[in-house]
Amino acid sequence: MKKNFAFTLNEIGVIAAIIVITACIVIPKLMEDNKRLEIISQWKNMYKNIEYVFTAMSVQSSNSDYYDFVYSGEKDEKEAFIFDMLSPYLRMEKPVSAKDYKAAYLDGTTVKPDDAFYVENLHTTTSGNIVGLKWLNTPERLTKKFPIAMLLVDLNGVNKPNRWGADIFGVNIFKNKIEPIGKTEDEYLMKADCSPKAGKGISCSFYYYIYGGKLN
Repeated sequence: MKKNFAFTLNEIGVIAAIIVITACIVIPKLMEDNKRLEIISQWKNMYKNIEYVFTAMSVQSSNSDYYDFVYSGEKDEKEAFIFDMLSPYLRMEKPVSAKDYKAAYLDGTTVKPDDAFYVENLHTTTSGNIVGLKWLNTPERLTKKFPIAMLLVDLNGVNKPNRWGADIFGVNIFKNKIEPIGKTEDEYLMKADCSPKAGKGISCSFYYYIYGGKLN
């Protein structure tokens, strides 16, 4: 005699509960991953634009301008000089007060004024980004090896989270090139720095641009 098998109401309830719990775990993770991939894509496009800007600037600048750009003047004058050159390309608008914009690291700790990655000179752009510039006062004899300035880009503008590695990324400006911030010899240290639980998010600028969030 053939037996008929059927689920009881209790069994159906348990299965439904498992499906709901699994969905509650998986869907937010998928949404988070998609958002991260979107940010990575935005950052890659932004860096390519910045790379093009500096290539165009180097072509159009005279030797005299370039000399001023790298060596002469005070820190504030150098930052103003670079902003003047960047403005037509990045379409910068009004300055942003450091009091109105608070940046943080990926782990949530605040970027303090005496931190290496604190940027005070900030401007909005017509695209809704925030662009910041910090002159590093690198000694002349070291300019070939070390960056002379740092460019900050917040892809979300004033909107949160305003965190390094989440929506804030950076570019090192050298005497003759630019490079995403965060390059280290240890690739897995860069990946660890992109962990919200323990990382600061500084290496994400380089890690996301080069590896797209993954290490081979």
